[in-house]
Amino acid sequence: MSAVEKMEILALISDSGLTRRRALVQLGIPKSNYYRWRRGQSSGNRKTPWNRITPGEEDRILAVARESPELSSRQLSAWITDNEGFAISESTVYRILRREGLVKRQETQLTAAKEYHTKTTRPHQMWATDASYFRVVGWGYYYLVTVMDDYSRFILAWKLQKDMSANSLIEVVQEAVDATGMTDVPVEDRTKLLSDNGARYVSRAFRD
Repeated sequence: MSAVEKMEILALISDSGLTRRRALVQLGIPKSNYYRWRRGQSSGNRKTPWNRITPGEEDRILAVARESPELSSRQLSAWITDNEGFAISESTVYRILRREGLVKRQETQLTAAKEYHTKTTRPHQMWATDASYFRVVGWGYYYLVTVMDDYSRFILAWKLQKDMSANSLIEVVQEAVDATGMTDVPVEDRTKLLSDNGARYVSRAFRD
């Protein structure tokens, strides 16, 4: 089938007024063929690959990076995507900045072990708690705080918080304690809590 015939069929399906599935059934065209033709049509209309940035976009990335040297590659990619009219990944930003000598190469390489050196053998032997960051444009950050049982990998408690204060962390851990009845367990048998030892996790309020 020629390219012209394929384009005519795509136009016919688009203008048929039927759902795409019904139009394909009536024409006897497999869905795989239809989507392959669509991809071919889209790629044929592009002069450059869809994921290749233009010289102008690269210049703008470097300009923003020089204007805001305190921003990380991740923060730069998010800001550019939100404000410059084109999307760029963190890895691409880092590659460009590194090529131009705008980021310092990490002097030490940290290697992670293949497995924990202290393994749990039963539920509630150890819990792990941490927070994930979510940036909301025009507002700031939200923090998803979770508490997970290390043995079962079950999320015992979670909550989206507006800050990373000790009270916000305590609130989620307390929910896990209440849900499992941990306060009724003898002290020597209670769970241990694993964290990244961030400032709020090692604060006096959290310890108390």
